[in-house]
Amino acid sequence: MHHFGSKDGLRAACDAFVLDFIHSEKMKATTRSVNAIAQLAEVEQYAPYAMYALRSIQAGGELGKVFVERMAKDAEDYLEAGVQSGMIRPSRDPAARARWMTYQHTGSLLLWMSLHGKAVEVDEFRAELRRMSDEITLPALELFTDGLFVDRTMLDDYLMYVPDPPAESEQR
Repeated sequence: MHHFGSKDGLRAACDAFVLDFIHSEKMKATTRSVNAIAQLAEVEQYAPYAMYALRSIQAGGELGKVFVERMAKDAEDYLEAGVQSGMIRPSRDPAARARWMTYQHTGSLLLWMSLHGKAVEVDEFRAELRRMSDEITLPALELFTDGLFVDRTMLDDYLMYVPDPPAESEQR
């Protein structure tokens, strides 16, 4: 009570600490200031942060919503840094891409842990995080690197029906 005023105050401070750490690590990976593959090889080191993030999201409420919103905003920042570094392609809608990636990443981790991991302790969570990483890293990298569709047909069809779609020049 003395330092944070309430349980929610403590949680908000912890959320900020974890979100700052995640942002910093993702920024390094998207700007090539560290070897992203080396980060993947040591995914277990991120277990305490990932476990905290999942628990914060699962707790829900306004703080859970704020947590996810901050994750999406941070993703927008480090994806833009990746665009600037030449590592990531520009997006027609950077904010929407960041939000989708945030939902995909957190959703897949929540689903994995619901189906496979009954991890309560951080060491158990480390093992589950490693198993998940081993299972999904190749298809994720393949999808993000090579794409899924063989041509632009679906995107072009979609853009024909979106009111006021962004111009190609707005991708940059």
